[in-house]
Amino acid sequence: MLSASIVLSLILLSPVLLAAPIAVYWLTNQDAHRAKPLIYLAVIGLAISALSATYMALAYPMKTLTFSYPWITIPPSAGGFNGIEITVSFVVDFLSRFMGLLTAWLAFIIGVYSLEYMAEDYRLGWYWFFYNLFTASMLLTVYSNNLLLMFIGWEGLGISSWALIGNWYKDDDELTFVGKVGDLMFGRPAWTTPSYAAYRAIATIRFGDMFMLGAIAAIGVLSHSLNFTGSGAVNWGSLFNMIGVAGTAALLILFLLGPFTKSAQFPFNDWLLTAMTGPTSVSALLHSATMVAAGVYIFMRLTLSIYDAGALSAPGVLVTYLVVIYIGLLTALLGSLLALAVNERKVILAGSTMASLGLMMGITAVSPYINSTVTIGSYIVPVAVLVAFLYLIIHALSKATLFLVSGHLIHETGTRFNAGDFELAKRMKLAFYSTIAAAITLGGVPPLAGYWIHAGMDDVVSSVGQYVGWGAYALLILASVVYVAFLARFTSLNFIKGERVKHVEGHGGLTMAISYSITATVALATVAIPFTLGVPSVLINPGLDAYVIGIGVVLWVIFIAVLIKPRSESLGGLTNLFERRYYIQALMDIILAGFGEALSAFTYLISRGIDALFNDLLPSLFTGFSRIIRRVQVGLLDQYARYIYIVVVVMLIIALILVIVYG
Repeated sequence: MLSASIVLSLILLSPVLLAAPIAVYWLTNQDAHRAKPLIYLAVIGLAISALSATYMALAYPMKTLTFSYPWITIPPSAGGFNGIEITVSFVVDFLSRFMGLLTAWLAFIIGVYSLEYMAEDYRLGWYWFFYNLFTASMLLTVYSNNLLLMFIGWEGLGISSWALIGNWYKDDDELTFVGKVGDLMFGRPAWTTPSYAAYRAIATIRFGDMFMLGAIAAIGVLSHSLNFTGSGAVNWGSLFNMIGVAGTAALLILFLLGPFTKSAQFPFNDWLLTAMTGPTSVSALLHSATMVAAGVYIFMRLTLSIYDAGALSAPGVLVTYLVVIYIGLLTALLGSLLALAVNERKVILAGSTMASLGLMMGITAVSPYINSTVTIGSYIVPVAVLVAFLYLIIHALSKATLFLVSGHLIHETGTRFNAGDFELAKRMKLAFYSTIAAAITLGGVPPLAGYWIHAGMDDVVSSVGQYVGWGAYALLILASVVYVAFLARFTSLNFIKGERVKHVEGHGGLTMAISYSITATVALATVAIPFTLGVPSVLINPGLDAYVIGIGVVLWVIFIAVLIKPRSESLGGLTNLFERRYYIQALMDIILAGFGEALSAFTYLISRGIDALFNDLLPSLFTGFSRIIRRVQVGLLDQYARYIYIVVVVMLIIALILVIVYG
């Protein structure tokens, strides 16, 4: 058996090391034909990582394994600080075991897809280096057992997303834009170019990252540890008792601002929608198993860590998680409504990702309110975390499929908007099959995997309604109904009832088609998940409830009805609201930007005032004073006597006045 350190090194380093040659070559010679072997080398790096993650998952027993190495030691100080030792620590547990598999294999399959999709791109070196760095950063985030080490991977995701979203930085192809060119919001462009979308993404997530880093520092200082699990893990119970209810809530919310921004929770969601300016292969990876999934994953990891410490029932935790429940489920509903109304392929899918991430966050946040766990091997997992994580898996497979199909459709039809009828479906059979497979898997219709997992969600949320309020359950049901509707609408408007495509480009696309057919078939196969966990009661028992079966039947009816009639005029003026993404871009670009401009102007005035004070006024005063002094210093004794006489007279007059006034 290979040592864990060697396997982890292969998982984390092979993508970056084998992508470095194409990056270096491209700096001096932008020849796509000669670079082709180096591109294959980058994909081989992804394959090695995927195989290593598979070995890690299969070769080691189903129990929590940690691997730690000394890293940073801060000694005790005279002021009472007890010191802290930070280790390079990795963990293989229920979450990282399967998330590592999912991330590595999806990155590899999407990488194979990119061989054809990005074959003629003008930034191949840039694309492949940052694509592989994106993958490696997510894997580092997944396997890290240390908050600081995790944050390094977290920041790698941020810089890689900026580079890939803005890959087509020339902004010279309207096909890469988001929004209708020419549409205005309050006199400003309502569309987004790749370069600007990249800026918006990094600016938004950096906002949350600053607060998250501050929270990590506070955790390290107060608890003298940064590890999630194992010996020397953060003692959450002691920490929460030390800082009280308000302190706990503040600390957790500051930490969660990182996951909120990266996982596009309302109102930090708009960057995710405009990030569709990047290559569709990037969108597929970003929306399935990296970047946006990282925020949800870290929230699950945090929840497991707090559960292991026996501190999930702390009052501050309950307050914070209640807020997360409603933010998550509200995000799910808003994302679903947006996806139901807009007409841009990738923006529809981005809205659906926003909705799914909201569901994952909201369901995970139910954990403190439900006293139920599941044992898988030697892992003990809270039911809510398990259900949310299983949903993450089927969402990743289905969403990767839908994005890869969209990329192929954009290549073939020459438009980023919905277009395609049954004639197109017959010409692109694998794309049609894959779209149907992903839609029914993710839509929650029986008897596929989404149905059983939605049944688990229903059971989890309904069982805690008396504690968290029934509004959460209402949001879940509404989001589920709208979700299946937009999946059917997407399918219909691109393959059944959409506008006839006048010309199909004929780019080939066999490699692309095989790639998304694989992910679609695996998504369909996830129907086996509820029957292979060894804990069927978690998903199967709720799924056999008559009420839940009724909801499943309704979802099928909605799916078929929307397939037949995908367009509706009833939305009316609401369409503008959705197409302009709830005007959040206007808020960011006009109100906040205006505030920033005003603050900059005020700062400039203050700066100019300080400059005027020290560069103009004070020097002038000193110059004038020095001139007066020079006039006094004439070198004549009678002149000095006259000045002394005047000063003495003035002082005597002042003294006389004081005597008269004060007696």
